[in-house]
Amino acid sequence: MQNDHTDHSASRLKPLRVVDWVAEACGQIGYFMVIAIGLMLTYEVIARYVFLAPTQWTQDIAVTLQIWFTYLGMALALKQRQMIRITAFLAIAPQWMRYVMEALALVVIAAFSAVATVKGYDMFLDSIELGRRQPTMLALPNWIAEIPIVIGFGLLFVQACADLIRLPFGPAPSFSPGGEHDAESIEAEADVQGQRS
Repeated sequence: MQNDHTDHSASRLKPLRVVDWVAEACGQIGYFMVIAIGLMLTYEVIARYVFLAPTQWTQDIAVTLQIWFTYLGMALALKQRQMIRITAFLAIAPQWMRYVMEALALVVIAAFSAVATVKGYDMFLDSIELGRRQPTMLALPNWIAEIPIVIGFGLLFVQACADLIRLPFGPAPSFSPGGEHDAESIEAEADVQGQRS
């Protein structure tokens, strides 16, 4: 019971709520980008094969949006624990081991994200200074496809740090062969039955 109360208190910290809100907002923006890509590609197919008038901009814009939604979605994927992970050992590990391994994973993600953010920012500045452009029909500036690397990994770094702060106050991470969502629902059922008894 104390765990639940502490977890509730930790989740109410304003900075952590802001981090979660930003991840959710970026995820929503990504959904609209996917819809836009689908509409653009549909338009291109109709223009090319029905009206025999292919566009020059569809591929460049669609690829650029794909890059944007991929990087914008990383923080949300971490928040929702949708990233690929190997859990065969952790499914049978004791609670303390699950806490330690989850913390280690978050530290590695945060460290990698910090390096990627810095390197991505350097690449972004170089592209602006050198005026690099993509070798495509539209010849868009390179920085348009490079800035989402900086934003995406920056957000992933912040989300990993927020999850690391929350980790000790919540229940032990649970893993199951059927997937983490199955484990969460089993754990929730056990909590409900524990409260009834």
